[in-house]
Amino acid sequence: MSSKLDMKYICAANYILGMEIKRDWEKRKLQLNQRKYVKKILQRFNMQDSKLVKVPILVGVRLSIE
Repeated sequence: MSSKLDMKYICAANYILGMEIKRDWEKRKLQLNQRKYVKKILQRFNMQDSKLVKVPILVGVRLSIE
């Protein structure tokens, strides 16, 4: 992107586009979550007290290119 746009590198982002970014540089792992965004949307529609439901993906599933 920097070849097409005028950009500055300040530091690694911790939060972007509603996603929190956590990095483990040693293990070369990246974790993304949208807790903050989801809470904001639930509050906007007065649904912050809604019950949790199961989703069709198991917790802890690791996605990879390999």
